[in-house]
Amino acid sequence: CQRRRSHPSGHAVRTLAHRRLPVVLALLAAMLLPWPAHAQGPAKHPAAAYGQLPLIFEATTGQTDPAVKFLSRGPGYTLFLTPTEAVLALAKPSADGSASEATVLRMKLVGANSAPRVSGVEALPGKVNYFIGNDPAQWRTNIPTYAKVKYESVYPGVDLVYYGSQGRLEYDFVVAPGTDPKSIALTFEGADKLRLDAQGDLVIQTAGGELRLRKPLVYQEVDGARKPIAGDYILKSQNQVGFQVAA
Repeated sequence: CQRRRSHPSGHAVRTLAHRRLPVVLALLAAMLLPWPAHAQGPAKHPAAAYGQLPLIFEATTGQTDPAVKFLSRGPGYTLFLTPTEAVLALAKPSADGSASEATVLRMKLVGANSAPRVSGVEALPGKVNYFIGNDPAQWRTNIPTYAKVKYESVYPGVDLVYYGSQGRLEYDFVVAPGTDPKSIALTFEGADKLRLDAQGDLVIQTAGGELRLRKPLVYQEVDGARKPIAGDYILKSQNQVGFQVAA
């Protein structure tokens, strides 16, 4: 009897017959936020420096809707992670600097597990406290924070990990041996239009502005080294996107 499994480090475990290696799809999404997060060269402005800080994910303990498992806040945006979707609320500043009504974009996995295990990864030393109102019973204190959020088995053999910086949300699909990456599909609610540009990026047009998901970076772990594999987005319908991955 042969057993094929992936080691927690991401490296494949040898079997008697042959070795099968996990494929990791790293999908880089650069969000256009209301500050110069993508400035070139060394940061000379405090806002630009802030844009280079890592995302911080708060565990939810009553500070927001109970359906939300983790959230992340930044200037002009809030990201909510629920078991079935990632919800991005963008507030585009007006000419006088005040925030306008938020634009909401929902990214959902098509046909995915509706109750995956969602957990914080890489605990951070900082804690979050909410002292709102005069009733201490309504306060929320000592809320843990994390550098990453992991969804286990969003599809059979596929995990999803969110992380990134204040200027860029990144997420990896970790595909186990023998699993077809073509099973992964995303829908975007709140988008006016989706298109692929000449570089293979997915451009999402919303009422609040344009978001860009970088061309997928796909690789296999081979003897501890990353072996690049060709991969692209494919538009399946007006608001649904899949992935095309080479052998």
